[in-house]
Amino acid sequence: MQIDSTLSESKTLQFGLKARELRQQGKDIISLGLGEATFDTPEHIKQAATDALAAGLTRYSAAPGLPELRELIAKKLQSDNGISAETNEIVVTPGAKNALFIACAAVLRPGDEVINFNPCYVSNNPILKLAEPTAVVHNVPLKEDFSIDQEKVSSLVNEKTRLIVINYPNNPSGKMISEEDAEFLRQIVRDNDLYLLSDEIYEMITFSDKQHISPASFEDIKEKVITVNGFSKAYAMTGWRIGYVHAKGDIVSLMIKIHQQLNTNTPAFIQKAAVAASTGPQTHIADFVAELKQCKAVYDRLLAENENISGSEPEGGFFGFLDISATGMSSDEFCTALLDDTGVAMIPGISFGKDYDGYCRISLVAGPEIVEEGLKRTIGFINKIVSAK
Repeated sequence: MQIDSTLSESKTLQFGLKARELRQQGKDIISLGLGEATFDTPEHIKQAATDALAAGLTRYSAAPGLPELRELIAKKLQSDNGISAETNEIVVTPGAKNALFIACAAVLRPGDEVINFNPCYVSNNPILKLAEPTAVVHNVPLKEDFSIDQEKVSSLVNEKTRLIVINYPNNPSGKMISEEDAEFLRQIVRDNDLYLLSDEIYEMITFSDKQHISPASFEDIKEKVITVNGFSKAYAMTGWRIGYVHAKGDIVSLMIKIHQQLNTNTPAFIQKAAVAASTGPQTHIADFVAELKQCKAVYDRLLAENENISGSEPEGGFFGFLDISATGMSSDEFCTALLDDTGVAMIPGISFGKDYDGYCRISLVAGPEIVEEGLKRTIGFINKIVSAK
């Protein structure tokens, strides 16, 4: 396989690391870049990993995952998402990125076409190209309100189209999928015999009246939907690298084979921590969402008060997507200058799709006071640039 020489580093990690380095140098830095909860992994989860290590769970384990964890995940998908999942349809992976990769590798064939909506998770396009370098990826911009351009999608679907990739709640816009868009995708998948890859890593982090929709819950397309999720966001387990993927039939069999060759297994002591996350107290999630609502209120207020900046209206997840086009700067230039001038770290919009170079992503997880200070510095920086033009 020839790896595309244009494959780039993750800008989310680049700017996050730069902010960390500057802070270590004693500079006043506000990091609104990475999608990482500020609270620590709950103690009972850490204790479960410690106990597993003490019990000697450091050797090879079942490639698809510990039966105990896979059964819990299947029950979760049944009860919370309405998905008719079975234990043998679950693969536990070292992170949701790995789940996305093995799903794409299992589905895609040389020359297949993929529809991927932009703005999207920064690793979507690299993962698609790594999984199948000859795949033709159509990056379809969302509409101004970040809903799906149904007419554009319908015009692109043809006999070579194999896969549609979605991520809701969306990273970076924070939007949740509407019932109308979910029904549209249902019909497209059903009528054209396509696969739908649904990344639902932020599903527990919602703060609107909308209900999360899992496309695999639709009975008529359940065989064609692959669902990816994990423990990193709701349980502050980003560094633990623990995700999972659900699919049916031949696709899950292929994913297990790919997983065996790439990873052998996900560490058993980490899986035991995920068991504790699944069965232990969940109250921290409601507390976290309540704080995110406060951060969103700050975001909404400050954007409404300032004419030189606007943004998406987050409904879930960790992020807002800021329109900084009034500055006339590229998103890379803007985020670099913003960090140097104000000490605020955000992520360039170009990372999420070529049509979004007039945007940057702000993380709302830092707490209302920090989000307010970071946004005030950002707005002051923008106003200074606009007034100087």
